[in-house]
Amino acid sequence: MSDPSTTGSPRLQDVRLRVPAMDCADEVALVRGAVEADPGVVAVAFDLVHARVDLTIDPALTSETAVRAAIAGTGLAVESARPSEAPPATSAFTGALDVVACGALVVVGWVLDGLAADTWLEAVIGHRESDSAFAHGHAPAAVVAYAAAVVVGLWRLWPRALAALRHLRLDMHVLVCVSAAGAAAIGQWAEAAAVAFLFAVAHRLEAWSLERARDALTRVASRGVVPADRRQESAPVERWIERFAGVYTPAVTLAAVAVAVGPPLADGEWSAWFYRALVFLVMACPCALVISTPVTVVAAVTALATRGVIVRGGAPLERAAATAHHSREAYAAVGVRVAIDGEAAEALAAADVVLVPAAGAGQADALALFGRQARRAVAVIRQNVAISLGTKAVFLASALLGSAPLWLAVIADTGATVAVTLNGLRLLRLGR
Repeated sequence: MSDPSTTGSPRLQDVRLRVPAMDCADEVALVRGAVEADPGVVAVAFDLVHARVDLTIDPALTSETAVRAAIAGTGLAVESARPSEAPPATSAFTGALDVVACGALVVVGWVLDGLAADTWLEAVIGHRESDSAFAHGHAPAAVVAYAAAVVVGLWRLWPRALAALRHLRLDMHVLVCVSAAGAAAIGQWAEAAAVAFLFAVAHRLEAWSLERARDALTRVASRGVVPADRRQESAPVERWIERFAGVYTPAVTLAAVAVAVGPPLADGEWSAWFYRALVFLVMACPCALVISTPVTVVAAVTALATRGVIVRGGAPLERAAATAHHSREAYAAVGVRVAIDGEAAEALAAADVVLVPAAGAGQADALALFGRQARRAVAVIRQNVAISLGTKAVFLASALLGSAPLWLAVIADTGATVAVTLNGLRLLRLGR
């Protein structure tokens, strides 16, 4: 991909695309890998909260059609979007059919297992048939139902997993598919089906939480002033999280391999340690950590815009939070340039924050509101990072001790993603 700062070509064209299913950092990575392989793509930027991809392309080398085809090759649907177009309204039942069908097949499997087992409890938690505490015995008909549940629950993921592998990435799609296949390979068909079902629920919850964010932002934007639609500066913590996630996933994946191979060489418990390694794979997904900051920043910036304080990105918020004084001079000392609506065009274009005070509101009030919201945003970002990393640490430690079942790890990972999203959305309500 070319450097936009060195091209300077008047032929360059801006293209905005919407990828409705792009609700996690792994989908962003898939799309990035697909479009950056095109030599005609000069620059690319992502808006995960609004599921948008903004590209600058050289029409002599590529086209919007070619870029869309590359994205579609990842298994993700893509559509054109006008620069000022708001995301379409979404249905709460989108994708729910897969969840319901997968869950029904899991229940059928449990019922068939229960009819063949000595007790109904064995159908839920299994029973020992070997030295492994995780060994289960399944009725043949139940295995068929569980296998069908895996197919139904994960069928949307397989194309994305294959696309990730083509780009030499071990992302959430690969890790979950490998976890389900691994559980089935050691005879844990009920666990494999449970992982497929819970991940289908998890994916729907993650999508729902972002849909809620998008709908909330759309409602706020419809009431008046909205943030300027221009390139915004990411917060330093957001860039740090992206770098951390790029190291975290391969590191935990390698740790999973070590857990699966190392301890069994000493105690011979291959099945038990392989199961624990599958929990590591589930916890290698960094979705909660990566989504925690952009949702918080967008909510904070959007809420400020409704009060006439236009903030261009998360970086000005993070810098402004470092000062206790709410004046233009104090903000300038920490590198935040504030301009007032009506000043020279050059000053407005260069500003990090533009004040458009409402009738009856003074400049001092707007500056104070900006400072308070900046501190709240930084505090929530720190909370979200703690929630994300804390959840990972607890379950990775539990997996080593053998006390973290695979299905509970999926629930914990999903719960963290939903929790940080809803926590960030609190900033849509301006504090005092």
